[in-house]
Amino acid sequence: MTSKKYLSEKKTAQQTISISPALKDWIERYVNVNRKNFPKDKRFKSISAFYNYVMEKSMEIFNRGKTLNDFAKFVDQQTENFFEKLTFKAVIPFHEEIVRTHRYNDLSFRHAANFLFAIRKVYLDGIEPYDYNKFQEKFNILRNFYLENKIAKEIRLEISSDGDTKNPKGIFECIGNYRNLFWENCKMNAAVLGIIGVKITKVIYSEKELYCRFNLKATDLIFRKDLARKQRIELVNYNVNLLLNYFEVINDNDDFYLWMKLAEDKGIYIKFNNNKTRNRWIDLIISEIEKHGESDDIILHILKFFQKIHWIEIEDESLFSFKISLSEENDINELNYLLSLLSKYSHIDKIEGKYYLDKKAKI
Repeated sequence: MTSKKYLSEKKTAQQTISISPALKDWIERYVNVNRKNFPKDKRFKSISAFYNYVMEKSMEIFNRGKTLNDFAKFVDQQTENFFEKLTFKAVIPFHEEIVRTHRYNDLSFRHAANFLFAIRKVYLDGIEPYDYNKFQEKFNILRNFYLENKIAKEIRLEISSDGDTKNPKGIFECIGNYRNLFWENCKMNAAVLGIIGVKITKVIYSEKELYCRFNLKATDLIFRKDLARKQRIELVNYNVNLLLNYFEVINDNDDFYLWMKLAEDKGIYIKFNNNKTRNRWIDLIISEIEKHGESDDIILHILKFFQKIHWIEIEDESLFSFKISLSEENDINELNYLLSLLSKYSHIDKIEGKYYLDKKAKI
């Protein structure tokens, strides 16, 4: 890269360039409008001052390793300001592993609602109804942010009316950089499309290529003037759940995703194949409880563990009371083990189907 020579900084040299009448008019109008809006800004003092500033800053950008091709990748200030409030710099390998367990979890709309409705406004702000060309322009601006911040390796939206200008179809494609982060971004993009009012009709996803494609169909929600919150939430859930179906869960190489789903159903409980395995795991967990918990709360924490594997349901933590979820007919071995273990820490009473432990442990 060539460097700046140490010559005079006085603006005395002239350089003639040829531009089209349309570009000349565009520049003059831009400078005149900004001179009125920002009368003290020297950059808009004259056409010459504007040219000089733009060319000097361009050369500085080139000197930092940028090229002419990078001009197409610039992110506008409005988009930058919007995402700056919602994003942060992070060490990718750590977050790639952190989000791994969240892969098939439903989107928490309660926490994401503000973001989704805000980005909907960014997409649709200033767009006249059914002006999908302007919608495409807005997407291209957001695309620059994705590429500049390496959220995606490539991202593309293609809108096709096929004669139906009110409800066109489209294709959304995205190529990722990291397996788990890419999957989360696919979920987010599905949700964003839903909040805007776009329905996903088909999903194509390649784990190997980190490629995702959504076939899209516009709905009347896009340009509805009212918020239509209920309908938009339903569309968000519909779009996201196309990615979170159980076919994908059971075909994933990691088994714990299915176990995580099953753990949400209290009608399912853990049963060990043999006493040795059962003792090994429960002894380990209780030893950790005794090591890190306060002596007065050890019984409660033990009860919480058995509640998590769905053996019991705690009724009142303050009374150390609980109901047995195990079957007294089919799970007699587990039931006897549970009561025998708890009796080591406290006296047990059974009153009207409920079990009560003394508040003071035998520790």
